[in-house]
Amino acid sequence: MTSSNSVSHSLSGNASFIAVDWGTTNLRVFLLNQHGDIQAQRDSDQGMLKLGASEFETVLADLLDDWLTSDLPIYMAGMVGSRGGWQEVPYQRCPIKLSDLSEHLHWLKTALPNPIAIVPGLQGQGVAGYHDVMRGEETQLLGAMDWLEAQGRTEEAPVFCLPGTHCKWVQIQNGHVTQFSTSITGELFARLNDESSLVKGLPKSDVLNEGAFNQGVLASQQGGGILHHLFSARSRFVCGELAADEVRDYLSGVVIGHDVNDILESLSAPESPVVIVGSKALSARYALALASRQLKSEFLDASEASIRGLKRLANKGAK
Repeated sequence: MTSSNSVSHSLSGNASFIAVDWGTTNLRVFLLNQHGDIQAQRDSDQGMLKLGASEFETVLADLLDDWLTSDLPIYMAGMVGSRGGWQEVPYQRCPIKLSDLSEHLHWLKTALPNPIAIVPGLQGQGVAGYHDVMRGEETQLLGAMDWLEAQGRTEEAPVFCLPGTHCKWVQIQNGHVTQFSTSITGELFARLNDESSLVKGLPKSDVLNEGAFNQGVLASQQGGGILHHLFSARSRFVCGELAADEVRDYLSGVVIGHDVNDILESLSAPESPVVIVGSKALSARYALALASRQLKSEFLDASEASIRGLKRLANKGAK
């Protein structure tokens, strides 16, 4: 399934490159000028998980259609460069300066007229000293740095939180990523929320119950550990402390609360607001968990961060 949201032909004629955000479940392409202004956008549900290696080029060509021209280079970020993607692109090892990613773009050989590059992911160590990896988030981090620079905040070294299926925590010093850590927060909650006995038979809602969520965050800060706290979602409901429509948001508070608590205990205390890069709804939950620890936060939409990052790469790494 593909949809498009294009502006007039006269504006499209000002485009200088194409940005592609190719994730596990979705594909989004943007026609951009050199300033990163969107001239047109098209979306597809043909994410990495649905495609074999030989199908990526055809899917992209079909989606781009009249954008296929040799004067529009294409910069792609996300799972398209992973094992199982279009072509596996080796990780760049940390420490690395984010602006140097443009020197490590992987240019593909294709039958399409456009030059096409994939942004490499990063490999480093997490707070426990184990190997850690990211793909796509490195581009969002570059975009977040661009966002801060646009506000004249080049001297700041904030903690970045990129929530999602796998939440990334990154602290950048002088433009360098030296270490980052991944938590399986989103995937864990999704499994517990869909399949576990903790919520079986209980109602779902798309509206956040902030009170119930904050109760879960508070529980995560008590003794006993995450396994004990997770079960409290069930026991507190059975014993009448939680209403049926509060349990799922309480459980979310427990999981996200532990993510925030455990990672921040291993990082230097943030001297500026934590920058949350993600979807608005999920970022709001992380903001509440951070506020419970008297920490301020700021929000940057993940799509804007990706576009800003690809703009920086396009302007610096154009062939």
